[in-house]
Amino acid sequence: MIIRQEICVGCGRCHPYCPTHAIHFQDLKSAVDQEVCYECGCCLRAEICPVEAIEDSPQVYDYPRALRKYFSDPNATHALTGIQGRGTEESKTNDVTLRVGPGEVGIAIEVGRPNIGMNLTNIQKITRALARAGIHEIEPNNPFQDMIQDHSTGDLKPELMGERVLSAIIEIQVKRDRLRHILRTIKEVAREVDSVFCLDVYTLLEPGLTVPPEVLEIIESEGLSWRPNAKINLGLGRAWERKNS
Repeated sequence: MIIRQEICVGCGRCHPYCPTHAIHFQDLKSAVDQEVCYECGCCLRAEICPVEAIEDSPQVYDYPRALRKYFSDPNATHALTGIQGRGTEESKTNDVTLRVGPGEVGIAIEVGRPNIGMNLTNIQKITRALARAGIHEIEPNNPFQDMIQDHSTGDLKPELMGERVLSAIIEIQVKRDRLRHILRTIKEVAREVDSVFCLDVYTLLEPGLTVPPEVLEIIESEGLSWRPNAKINLGLGRAWERKNS
């Protein structure tokens, strides 16, 4: 984001709307620290500027800085997947798309959160740990599938290392018998991640809308607590189907 200095009146109304404190006073005008800015667009969407001095930077969609926008602005469409909201629908449309089918589980590692964010080096810590453990099943439609330079090591493309995003999701798609190994690997690398993250495990329900008992047994035996959650975005699944038809 940028604030046009020739228009800004220095009222400071935009400062509280920046989740990362990138907006500051400079010579009695408001300015954006480009290193700190996540390109989330909160300040612009708030429509708080009385003189409309806030606008997207001309470089906002230049690679690799564009990744800040794709992973931080919920209204941005991710160039790698054509999907809004961090570039993936995760489990929300699985009942339609069957990305995770019978006998499989999907694992989504959601790293960072609004107001916290993270550097993409934290994602690399996880992808490297997964690769060392022989886990290479990054979900084909997840944006990190194309952001990993070497799947044998889990290294991301080097130009991404300086980029910061509010939140990103790594998704893995495996047979259920691989779940325990993956949970142990994630628990181990969690100590190294310098941000918050939550772990989603999703699968098809069995008759009676029950969660497969073997999935719950694995989660609980690994010392993890769980709570059921249904994430359904009506209509997104059909859009995904149209894109691939």
